[in-house]
Amino acid sequence: MDAWKYFEIRPMRSILLIAILSCSASFVFASNHDLLDAEACKETKEGIGYFLGVADYLFKETEKNNQKMQSEKERKANEEDLLTGAIAFSQLAANYSTVYEVWCKD
Repeated sequence: MDAWKYFEIRPMRSILLIAILSCSASFVFASNHDLLDAEACKETKEGIGYFLGVADYLFKETEKNNQKMQSEKERKANEEDLLTGAIAFSQLAANYSTVYEVWCKD
């Protein structure tokens, strides 16, 4: 294998990548308008609080689950379900927070 062929192709890919990123960046910064209106921002903020509340509840239920009288198999299954739900709601809150931070101005 000729090592120089790799270096001949690579600069072209870099130039193409820079061109694509430059063009797409201009579209992102072209608009000065907020994507979400005040009502949508309020609903997004309320959604963040709701998702964090559910995630907190599920994390606390995980702690309670460890103290219940149940078989080890049941405990692990319940713990996995609770943690999966808690992580999912935490991620939803994080995603909504990103949307709020980017598109809503206080």
